[in-house]
Amino acid sequence: MDRAIPVPRTADLDGPFSWVDHGGPEGAPVVVAVHGLGGSHANWHDLAPLLTPTHRVLAVDLAGHGRTPRAGRSASVRANTALLGRFVEQVVAEPVVLMGNSMGAALSVLHAATSPEQVRGLALIGPALPRMRTDVPGRALAKQVALFAVPGIAERSLARRRSRLGAEAFVRATLELTCADPSTVSAGMRELAVQLMEERGNGPDAEQAHLEAARSLALLVTRSAAYRATLASLTAPGIVLQGRLDRLVPVSGVAQLAELQPGWTLHLLDGVGHVPQIEAPRRTADLLLPWLASLSLAPAPDVSGTGPTDLLAGAS
Repeated sequence: MDRAIPVPRTADLDGPFSWVDHGGPEGAPVVVAVHGLGGSHANWHDLAPLLTPTHRVLAVDLAGHGRTPRAGRSASVRANTALLGRFVEQVVAEPVVLMGNSMGAALSVLHAATSPEQVRGLALIGPALPRMRTDVPGRALAKQVALFAVPGIAERSLARRRSRLGAEAFVRATLELTCADPSTVSAGMRELAVQLMEERGNGPDAEQAHLEAARSLALLVTRSAAYRATLASLTAPGIVLQGRLDRLVPVSGVAQLAELQPGWTLHLLDGVGHVPQIEAPRRTADLLLPWLASLSLAPAPDVSGTGPTDLLAGAS
């Protein structure tokens, strides 16, 4: 089967907002793919075409990422959750399945909690989860967290590193951090990620946007009680995929979800790191497709009561 050519699109949501339409059958359910911190629509390059035989897949670029500049907007978790919500409400204009990776999974959770009528289901891949007291970050993650905490110095350091390495080496270093085995990543995905970095479509303040998002994400996951309450309040059906070799999100966090959402489907993937959709797209699709098919048979969730919304205020 020939692969459909992804179509770049833009809308004005108080500034340029970019996404890629991967196509799908007319009238098919819509899956909105939401990338993680420092990512873009390129993160779905290999998985999206595997879902389009039965679903329409739209891969967004959040503010300060991909081809969406901040353009005077915030790149925080709170702001990008609102931006995602506007895209679903004003552009897609129908309930969707939110498929998010890492930070994108957290944004999907927050949007589903505040606007449950807009979300048919949640597919969370390597989701950023409430931090547990027993979590000990790895050396690479701890180093990044320490750097991000210093305003001004962090922005200059990140800009110098990107300039020194160049787009190709920077993408390679990112994949080495997020993937269990970077050699599994397709050449097409790598090339698209490099191209986007070289284009600098995310604007001249990309470093500031990245760090604003990182700091607000760190605040979100450390507000563990509020975040857990939000997860417990969700009414949408869910599926969670996490690599057993994830260096950024402790695998122990999946146990929280088993308690908070006992009806969700949980999968731990052997030999995979933080980005299963990049490292193992076929395996990821094989797990997602039956679950996606089941959504059309399930009764509509009860959205008469919404979950906690104050968590967004703290993730600004």
